Amino acid sequence: MIKQAFAAGAAAFFTITSAYAGQPLNDWLGNYVKNTDGLDSLSVSNSGGNLSISVKGECTPNPCDWGSAPATAYSNSAATDPASNTEAIIATYNQGFATKTVVLDGRAGNTMRAHIYTHFTDNSGRDDYVSHVSLKKAPLVFTPVPGVIVATPLKNFKEDCVSLNPNTVSVENKNGSWKVVDGSHWLLDAGANKSEMDRAKQIIQHYSFNQHCFVGRPDPSLSYWLTSGAAPSGSFSGEDCININPNNLSIQNSGSHFTIVSNGNHYAFTAPTQAEAQEVINVIKYYGFTKSCFVGRPGPSMSYLRK
Repeated sequence: MIKQAFAAGAAAFFTITSAYAGQPLNDWLGNYVKNTDGLDSLSVSNSGGNLSISVKGECTPNPCDWGSAPATAYSNSAATDPASNTEAIIATYNQGFATKTVVLDGRAGNTMRAHIYTHFTDNSGRDDYVSHVSLKKAPLVFTPVPGVIVATPLKNFKEDCVSLNPNTVSVENKNGSWKVVDGSHWLLDAGANKSEMDRAKQIIQHYSFNQHCFVGRPDPSLSYWLTSGAAPSGSFSGEDCININPNNLSIQNSGSHFTIVSNGNHYAFTAPTQAEAQEVINVIKYYGFTKSCFVGRPGPSMSYLRK
């Protein structure tokens, strides 16, 4: 959403004084990483006129994902179109215990300034406060294709993967249980259900999966498959998949575990700790997975993610 002047309520909430000249909205778009402490990173995007900001806060051991929120761009007067002269961009995040309003009000060169206004809503008695952060554009690298520039993705997790050869996997009965095996190493187990293992083998070979990866073992919160270090893409006839939005994932404390939520709805992934749940989100966002797929439900004998 793009607005031409500050709403009265917003102006009452904070006052922006910027020495920076306004810039076209497109100049604000992109990925930013921290220049000073306060935020880990953020990205500003505009899809079909729908402006949004995705934020990662500073948490230990991994950054905490605030998710994506709709944003509004402002110019310096009611007579100026912010698409051509943006002075500030604002988005608000409801984190349950508090609302955080992010104000981007200064961009020059490859740097940008952010102010985070925290208003506590949990009746804890804590005082509201504002913090100020400097961010810089994420580094860009040239691809082997001349003239094409892409942002370098930030891999903020440690990968736990085992290798396999999709061309040699087979379905075998081991001690009365049907499994997908790669040599002496078994990959999947469907008990008495051979048809599920036959289909799992077909999927592995269709996508040429050669890495099976995990978040948390021996009881992983996430199991995913890669094709030479990349997310699989395409489709397989008759797949059982649900959609996920890698840019709108958040964590809910469900008491005995933490649940990954996509677009405000409960999602299939759970983790024993908030840190492990955050790592699940980091993996999904890094690879840009948009589909979560299964062989056999409920209690799938195989699950995988793809674009």
